[in-house]
Amino acid sequence: MYKTILQMIVDHDTIVIHRHKNPDLDALGAQHGLKGLIENNFKNKTVYMVGDDSELNFLGPMDNVEDAVYENALAIIVDVAVSALVSDSRYTLAKQVLVIDHHRNAADINATVYSEPSHVAVCQLLSDMAMHQQLSVDAKTATALFSGLITDSGRFKYAATNGKTFDVASFLLKHGADMHFVYDNLYTEQLHVKKLKGYFIDQFALTDKNVAYMKNTPDVKSRFKVSTFTVSRGMVNQMADIEGVPIWVNFTEDDEGFIQCELRSRKIPVVEVAKKYGGGGHLHACGCTVQNWEMTNQILADLDALIERNEANG
Repeated sequence: MYKTILQMIVDHDTIVIHRHKNPDLDALGAQHGLKGLIENNFKNKTVYMVGDDSELNFLGPMDNVEDAVYENALAIIVDVAVSALVSDSRYTLAKQVLVIDHHRNAADINATVYSEPSHVAVCQLLSDMAMHQQLSVDAKTATALFSGLITDSGRFKYAATNGKTFDVASFLLKHGADMHFVYDNLYTEQLHVKKLKGYFIDQFALTDKNVAYMKNTPDVKSRFKVSTFTVSRGMVNQMADIEGVPIWVNFTEDDEGFIQCELRSRKIPVVEVAKKYGGGGHLHACGCTVQNWEMTNQILADLDALIERNEANG
């Protein structure tokens, strides 16, 4: 499939790289990394990146692209295969569309789709392609790909991390990935964010089956002067690594009144619960968005039932 991806790039002079809304660093790192791979290995290609703004923009900004750019262009969508989640729907204007993903959701986009869940990150997939196809990788590209590898593997803690993850990490570091640059931008915190973490540790609750959870109304964002993204995805793992807590979930009301739900687990797959409510993702790290707080109680009940079934099956 790697050769098919590269041939599609060869066949188009203009490429526009998309990813999902509210991007994490795997989505952003894949955009920047893929752009670098194309520019370093295929001359006379014009490559753009598009999508909504993000707090994780330290790799660089997105591009402003006119509709006319899509004529005869290849649109590549990374880190998502569900049309409703793609940031900027203008990929439909492109001559051809390619999806490169690693989640377990079925694709509903009219495109050539390459999705491989064995990769902990799309950045791992793209790095593996660069390794096996002997592509040129500069330090900037290696840094972008390393950023997604680090975050989607949870700094190599998550269950999906495998031997290939470490092979790729070594490959990227040998090609100049700036690990300290990534870590400094990810883990150096402002004081109010550190205090928000303390608030989470103090306030989270437990269900009957020890699912840890937080329900964050807009006043939390106002109190700590942070965004929905920081509260939702940024804080979910404050409930991780607690003895006796197999699953943790973070519910955050966004600016439109919907509830963003981030589900995580140590060993028990939780992605089917996320899919039940229109979301998806990885086996042990996934999410969905629901319309009201009553539905969050249903999710907690489903997670308790999941733990109970798991206990019954030994």
